[in-house]
Parts: sequence; structure tokens; C-alpha cells
Amino acid sequence: MAKITGKEMGAVEDMVAVVHCARSQRGDYKKYDYIGYGVCSGANLAFAGPTDCQFGCVGFGECAGACLFEAITMVNDFPVVDPELCVGCGNCVKTCPKGLISLIPKNSRAVVRCSSLDASKVTHAICSSGCLHCMSCVRACPAEAVALVDGVMRIDQGRCLSYGPSCDEACIKACFMVHAIQPFCKHPLFQNEDKETTQQEALAL
Repeated sequence: MAKITGKEMGAVEDMVAVVHCARSQRGDYKKYDYIGYGVCSGANLAFAGPTDCQFGCVGFGECAGACLFEAITMVNDFPVVDPELCVGCGNCVKTCPKGLISLIPKNSRAVVRCSSLDASKVTHAICSSGCLHCMSCVRACPAEAVALVDGVMRIDQGRCLSYGPSCDEACIKACFMVHAIQPFCKHPLFQNEDKETTQQEALAL
């Protein structure tokens, strides 16, 4: 194709969708009983949806319905992306009313699973996997690939991948919470509902 068009040939990186929410399979997330059309965009208009975290996944699977490749499965009202089926088309990214889904390289090593903008105490009271914005991951990353962007922790995957695995997952090990930052894998790691607050978390709060 490059020869025909006379353009320079470039490499195309395989991308995959990831959901930036730490709720995973938590079952006690409802703050009210929603009555209406079972779509995320509609429910989001009513006080950001029936979830206790106003920044978290609404859970009605509008993203799964928009996926043409059946790469998103709803597990306990939470979308789980299968990277083997996901082609990185971005339909789910456009569909999510809260902007919780993004595309990252398939060979990414770490991902932030929380998009909360609440204060640390509010987030911790709602979700035991929520990000406290303590900046420990930022300080620990030798590649300077982790940063607070518009109030949410984000990883510059280009910087992260360029640095290589020699960091030994420093950002993940520095994170006080259960799975706010976790290794990128097929299924999100599930939080422990009975986990007691650690001394590190207490200091962060």
C-alpha cells in the first residue's frame, strides 16, 4: 500500500481497551435503585448513575453493546475486556459517558484502575481499591511515566515501555491501595472487601 500511495510505511501498534475503574466485582456499590432505560448514558444523567462512586462505572454495559467483536463481557455489572478479542477500534471509548475507557498498547505493563476525583478519605470510604492521589507511584517511577493529569493518575505508556521492565513494577509496589495500579492483564485484579486499613494507608489518609 505504501508503494502504491507513495507514502512512507510506518509501524502500527496493537491497542486494547482498558477500563479505568477499580470497582471490579464489588457487589455493594448501589446508592439507589435506578428506574429507567438500562443504558449508562441515560442513568448517568441521574446523579451520575446508581453507583456509590460518582466517577465509577455505571455498570449497564453500554460499552459491551457497542463492541462489534464481543470483546467486553459484563461480570457482576462490570465490563471486563478480553485483549485477545479486542481490536482497539475505540467504539467503547466513545460510548462510555464518563470517559472511563481508553486505548493502551497491548504490551503495556501497568494500568491505573481508578478515575476518582474525590478527596482521599471520601474515595477510601467508598472503595477499598480507589486511588488516594498520594503520589507515591509518581515518586517511585524511575521513568517519570506516572503523573497526575486533570486530577487523575495516568501512565504515559510510551515512557513506561521505553524504559523497559528494569523498574521491577516500582509504581505498583509503591501503591498503598489494593489494586489502584496493577499489572495489565486479561482480567482486573479483584479487591478484598475485608481488607483492613494498613499503616501506610492510614498515613496517606
